[in-house]
Amino acid sequence: MLTRETILADIARILAVEPDELDPAASLVDQGLDSVRLMALVEQWRSAGVDVDFVDLASSADLEQWVALLQAQ
Repeated sequence: MLTRETILADIARILAVEPDELDPAASLVDQGLDSVRLMALVEQWRSAGVDVDFVDLASSADLEQWVALLQAQ
């Protein structure tokens, strides 16, 4: 299971920002996430043993939704 801190750190790293710069209520697309970066995160998390789907994350565009989805895995 991924922790909230790990999820934030991974997203921040892929967006080249600090975790505290992420706005949990704003769309990750508006914060710079594109499909290539999203796929990189999906592959990273799958490699860590998380059963995550690209489409599920793409349809849930904000950070809090992602945390809930990923922690439910």
